[in-house]
Amino acid sequence: MQIISSEQLGALSNILTSEQLGDLRWPIVLCSVLACAIIIERIASLAFTHIAIHQRNWLKLATHLLTSKKAPCKNQKQCFSQSRSLARKAICLLLVHKDQAKNLREEIAAVWLRQQQQKLARGLKALHILALISPLLGLLGTVLGLIEMFDALAVSEQAVNPAMLSQGLGTAMYTTAAGLLVTVPALAFAHGLSLWKDRIIHELETTINQANLMIEGVNTLADDARTLAAFQPEAKTKELEHAPA
Repeated sequence: MQIISSEQLGALSNILTSEQLGDLRWPIVLCSVLACAIIIERIASLAFTHIAIHQRNWLKLATHLLTSKKAPCKNQKQCFSQSRSLARKAICLLLVHKDQAKNLREEIAAVWLRQQQQKLARGLKALHILALISPLLGLLGTVLGLIEMFDALAVSEQAVNPAMLSQGLGTAMYTTAAGLLVTVPALAFAHGLSLWKDRIIHELETTINQANLMIEGVNTLADDARTLAAFQPEAKTKELEHAPA
């Protein structure tokens, strides 16, 4: 994910505050402010979600909930209020419907997962739109600047020289530069945040599939001896019998 450098920020600040941008300065500034707000909000939201997923071992949690005699997941409201971790919510959702058929649980989980995907993708489409609009606004400003320059040259009584043309063209290009300076980081963050969102969804899918198999009595982590022991009450009983008094 590309991060805008201090030099780019300085150049963007100088260009956006320049009076040479004309009437399209404020639309470009508005696009840059909205893009920054979306980027900051999405980074904070996805970071919190990602950390919450890995904050606690979901397998230990599922083991506890499956073997608990207190039935901590009697209803969805109670389960979902216990934690803001999406992994925990996914497991609790399956445990609430553990008496249903496996294919029905998968459908319920798929509907829930689509809802979470929409929430995690909130703002990314708007960021893509801002990244698309900004260079077009810059190009429009350049075209309007060129029209204004040629109109001024047409009524000028002085002879046209290269210095006048270069100055007019340079002024007209400012809006294009401003639009591109908004577009590049916005587009980079939009793609980077989208990849991050997809990774979180993939981890949730893995969690849901493995938890669903655990409800069916299938252990998918056979290489973890401690995990196997947690699912083998007989082994625990034997260990207690052979333990020294």
